Amino acid sequence: MNRRALMAAVCAAGTGLATGCSRSPSAPTAPLDVLLGESVQPASPLVAAEKFFAAKVAELTGGQCRVTVKPGGELGDEQRMAEMLRTGKLAFCKTLLANLTAYDKRLAVASLPYSFADRDQCLQSMRGDFGRRCSAILAEHGLVTLGFFYAGDRNFYNRVRPIRTPADLKGLRIRVPQSIVSIDMVNALGATAVPLATNDVGSALKQGLVDGAENSVIFYMTEQHQAYAPYVSWSRHQHGVDVLLASAKWLSERPATMRDPIMQAGLLAQEEEIRLWAKATEEQTALARKQGSRLNDVDVAAFRRALAKVISNHRGAFGDLAALLPGA
Repeated sequence: MNRRALMAAVCAAGTGLATGCSRSPSAPTAPLDVLLGESVQPASPLVAAEKFFAAKVAELTGGQCRVTVKPGGELGDEQRMAEMLRTGKLAFCKTLLANLTAYDKRLAVASLPYSFADRDQCLQSMRGDFGRRCSAILAEHGLVTLGFFYAGDRNFYNRVRPIRTPADLKGLRIRVPQSIVSIDMVNALGATAVPLATNDVGSALKQGLVDGAENSVIFYMTEQHQAYAPYVSWSRHQHGVDVLLASAKWLSERPATMRDPIMQAGLLAQEEEIRLWAKATEEQTALARKQGSRLNDVDVAAFRRALAKVISNHRGAFGDLAALLPGA
């Protein structure tokens, strides 16, 4: 996002920002310490990318802004942190794009099953018109997009059996994000969708409240879910799109000498996260096998057929955003 787009975003955040948009406040005389909220555990490459972002912010602002990353849901779940951004109580957070549907239901569009053929197609969309359109929607709600993070292909994992066709999911309780598309998707496959916040999944698996979940192999391993759900099935039904966000209210109150470096650091962190994710996927897949997880392929064509109605039912709700997805 260039500076003109940034200023449009912060000016669109709501009333009370006119002064912040018309002139920059005086530069701070002492370093400013702020937080970045994250729901996943510290071992995730997402956290490594956020620490890279923090280091770049410190470097590019000459030490005038210092960011501390708070992972593991320490500041609350993703919806709570996004609302803290809107009110200016938190400077930064990262969230799954689909978890922001409380502000605009179109933001669940990337969770349409099989919207992207593969990782490269997802990355191209994130960097292109799809990413720019989502950023514009977020700006209307006081959220400034610093960069998109690729959260990998999502796959089913569970404690009971290998999943090779949709029929194998019947009767299983599967955790999903708090997204209507994901809920309908899992129910259409014959399982029972159980919406839970990211930081509640591990305890739900441990207590037997759910039989499994669906997410990337990195999430599966870094959250230590392999201890409760040894079966991993490569359905690749979605590609996760996360977004690194800043508070428009908070950002509008900073001088341009701080705002511009923060935006630059966000774009650098986006590319670093993509690199880190690719490396970690290989490492975590190998580790899963070594630790006894049972990985298997699925009948992708059967999954696509089972989900065709879900795709058609939801596609119309996403308007122009759906047209920007290559596979939906």
